[in-house]
Amino acid sequence: MSLKVSDLVDQSSYFVSKSSVVLKETKTGAGKLNHLLLGDWLKYLGETHVHKWKTKKGANRSATFAKVRCRGDEGWLRLDEIQKQRALEVNFVDIGQGDGCHIVTPDDEIMLVDAGIGDNMVRFLSWRYNLRGRNVKRAPDFDPDKPAKSPKLIEYVVMSHPDEDHYGGFEEIFENPKLSFDKVFHNGIVERPKEKKIPGVEYPWDLGGNFKADGRKYLYDYVGSSTALKKLVRSFPKTRKVLMSTFRALLTNTPAARISAVGVSMESLHKKVYLGPFDENSPLSMQILGPIVETQEFKGKSRRCLRLLGNEGETKNGHSVIFKAGFGNLTLLLGGDLNSKSQNFLLQSYAGTKSSPEQLEKVIQRLKKKNQPLKAADQKKLNDAVAEFEILENKGREIFGVDVAKACHHGSQHIIDSFIRSVNSIATVISSGDKETHSHPRPDALGAYGKMGRSKRPLIFSTELARSTNEFTPQLKNYLALRGITLQIEAETDKKKKAALEASLENKRDRNVAVYGMITLRATEDRVIIAQKLEEARSASQKWDIYELHFDAETERFVYDGH
Repeated sequence: MSLKVSDLVDQSSYFVSKSSVVLKETKTGAGKLNHLLLGDWLKYLGETHVHKWKTKKGANRSATFAKVRCRGDEGWLRLDEIQKQRALEVNFVDIGQGDGCHIVTPDDEIMLVDAGIGDNMVRFLSWRYNLRGRNVKRAPDFDPDKPAKSPKLIEYVVMSHPDEDHYGGFEEIFENPKLSFDKVFHNGIVERPKEKKIPGVEYPWDLGGNFKADGRKYLYDYVGSSTALKKLVRSFPKTRKVLMSTFRALLTNTPAARISAVGVSMESLHKKVYLGPFDENSPLSMQILGPIVETQEFKGKSRRCLRLLGNEGETKNGHSVIFKAGFGNLTLLLGGDLNSKSQNFLLQSYAGTKSSPEQLEKVIQRLKKKNQPLKAADQKKLNDAVAEFEILENKGREIFGVDVAKACHHGSQHIIDSFIRSVNSIATVISSGDKETHSHPRPDALGAYGKMGRSKRPLIFSTELARSTNEFTPQLKNYLALRGITLQIEAETDKKKKAALEASLENKRDRNVAVYGMITLRATEDRVIIAQKLEEARSASQKWDIYELHFDAETERFVYDGH
């Protein structure tokens, strides 16, 4: 519903309602100050103006403009470019090699899904929420002469799995005295420095022991509850294990933080499980699709556990927390570091088939290579395998099919075509880059996402490709500017001036993370855009590269109208 002038309240918050708008310099709509996106936050500054004009053909026209503040500028927007409702915002932050996603819900709650390995995510948060200027009592830079603020609350944190390129950045975030935390979710696999050995349990890794049941191996040490996790952390107060020290930092910062493992039960995959309060009754839903937790017996007692999917890396990656978010007609998949083995396991488990996609594909390929026509027995095997494969992929599409997906494992080649076909997204976002030894995103993975994505021209976004090398982009200018401030700091002798220069340097570094490489998704009830900042603005009104998705009522799916 369009706003009226009588709806506006001075100094109140509003949001951009169009996919892309230009903040105007004057109340008549002249001059261009900044390029704004759907969902950008605005503060109404208490002034409106009705601008009237005649067209070249003599027709009377008018538009109402409101004065607002946005992205550091004060300017004017048309009233129909403003709305009261907040959009869903999903930011895929360029954290280098690894994953880091920042979500702002339509209820203005914050969720972090992974945080990379370095300090990029904490720098993004510092820029986004002006943490350096936040005057918090427990912070070392607290100024008693200024009004005190409470720490900025991060309502939800998801650590998809215990790989450092996904959770390593959380330690610095959790240590920040200007932040506090409520609910933290993880996949139940917790590295630890040593074990109290239990007969019948093997300890080849530091993920806890494993045991045999029904001809398979399972992780013995599944840490499900907040109580169990906190007890485990207290048991190793001095360990340098990064995951343990990360949880210790969280509990030191916010002792009351609630930490729990999430997953779905193998025994009841038909029942939908949701992340926290984001259920089917919430405007934003988040359905948990993995990891799949099983119940097995060990020495006469039932244990909740996770199946070994292969070696240590394959197991902890494959049991990543994976969830399917829904907002209006939009669906979005976030899936950690799922790999070929876990994708086979997930599809087979949800479909309830005897064989995995990989097994069925081998049977089908082998039989199709035989001399034709096939013997009756072979033809039956082929028909059965094709029918089972069709059941599996149809169920996979029902469970994992979405409009937008974060690529699993940074564009790794360790994916299966059946899973990509099941996801069938119109847009895929890949997070990778910086001093990594895997050549992510892999060429064959990029080809598969494009070939098996939805629409004639599926969209593929990459945080690494959105931020080119320093030598040939404006980042070189940024680097030289930062280096210039560093030299000033080294030469400055006045303590106050030196501190001001240091603060300026850190602020510029924070902003650099937020500007280069980030892919942002914005969604309202009737609009969805995916955008990335241009490396160099064409003008004040052309700073973003924007792709808009349109909902097709006939197919009940989003489409992209490529040029």
